[in-house]
Amino acid sequence: MAMAKRKTSDDDGDVPIAMAKRSANHTNSPLQLTRKNLALLNTLNGDAEDSDYDSAYLFEEDDDSDTMKKISTTNSSFERRVYENGILDPVASHPPQDLDNIQHCLTQRRTSTQPSEGAHQRYCNKVFKSDNEAEVSSLIQSKIMKEYNDMQYGKAVSRAITRIPSQDFNNGLSNPLPDILEGLDTAVLPNGLHDDHALHKKNSLSFCHFAAEIKRTDGNLHQATVQAAYDGAVLVDARERSLSQARANLSNHVAIDKAADEAAVFTCVTDGTVAEVYMHNSKDGQYHQNLVARKSLLSYPNLGRELIRNTQDFARSKSYELANLLGADLKEEEEEEDVVVVKAKKAVGEAKGWALSFWPF
Repeated sequence: MAMAKRKTSDDDGDVPIAMAKRSANHTNSPLQLTRKNLALLNTLNGDAEDSDYDSAYLFEEDDDSDTMKKISTTNSSFERRVYENGILDPVASHPPQDLDNIQHCLTQRRTSTQPSEGAHQRYCNKVFKSDNEAEVSSLIQSKIMKEYNDMQYGKAVSRAITRIPSQDFNNGLSNPLPDILEGLDTAVLPNGLHDDHALHKKNSLSFCHFAAEIKRTDGNLHQATVQAAYDGAVLVDARERSLSQARANLSNHVAIDKAADEAAVFTCVTDGTVAEVYMHNSKDGQYHQNLVARKSLLSYPNLGRELIRNTQDFARSKSYELANLLGADLKEEEEEEDVVVVKAKKAVGEAKGWALSFWPF
C-alpha cells in the first residue's frame, strides 16, 4: 500500500482499491475502500500477516462518509487543501529568527572524506539511468544520506505517520507518507513516553525532526515540496505537543522555552540531481516552510551530499535533546565519521550564545 503515494493522477483513481473474487451472480463493481476489504484482499493473496504498511492513512474508518473525504498526497487538490489548512509554501512563509545561523551551519564543509571522483561519477550515471522513484530512493539512501550506527536512532522508509490527532492543519487530508523519516526508536524510551510520542502503531519512531521526499529525475519536485510542507507541519505539531507536556510536568522551564523558540524540524526534497533542505516552524496558527539551501548532487565535490548529512546530524541532535527534556536520559551514541569543521561549529555556536555541546557536528 505504500506505493499508492507514488502514482500521480489528477483524481482519486490513484488509490488502489481492494478487489475480491466474486461469485457468478455477484456484481462486478469494486469493493468499498475499507479495512475489512483490505484484509480480505490480503487473505486472497495469501498474505494475512499484519503489515507495518498499515494503510491506516487511507482507511481511517470503515465509514465511507469519512474515509472517502480524505485527500491523498498525490491528489490534484492536495496542494490547495494544504494551504487552506494553514500550511504555507516557501514564498508565503515567514523566516524564523535563527534562519541565517542555521543556513551557515548546515552549509559548512564536512571534515569527513568525500567519495572518490570515480565513485561520484558512477553515482551520477546510475541516477540518470534510473527508471523509477524506487531506484532513485535506493541510491539516495546508500550513496548520499548518512546511515547511522546508533542503535537508538532509526529510519522509516515509506511508512505512513498514523498516530497524529485530527487538527486544523490535517483536516481532510490523508496521513503523511514521507519517503524517509528519522527519529528515536520508541522502544528505547521510558514506557511513560510511548503512548504520547510514538508516530506509528508498532515498530515506531518518536521525536522525529527529519523527513525526506524523493522523486525520480524527471519527477515533480514541486509536488515533493508540498508533500514536505505537510510532513514538516506534522513533525512541528508533534514537537510542540511534546514541549507542552514537558512544560507541564517538569521544572526546567528555561531549557524548554529555549527549545520552543528554535526551528528544529527539517525536510529534504530531492530527485537525485539536486538537494533542497527546508526548515519548518509554526507561528500564529500557521505552519511555515523556509528554504535553508539548495545544492547540486551532481557537482564534485558533492555539496548536496554534505548539506543532507549536516541536516541529518542536526536533526538527530534535536531528537535526543527533546527526548531528554522529557526525562528519557539518553546519550547520543558517537559516530565514526567526523563532521563539520570545528572552527565553524565554534563560530556559529558563539554567535548564537550556545554551548559547543549544542552542535552535533
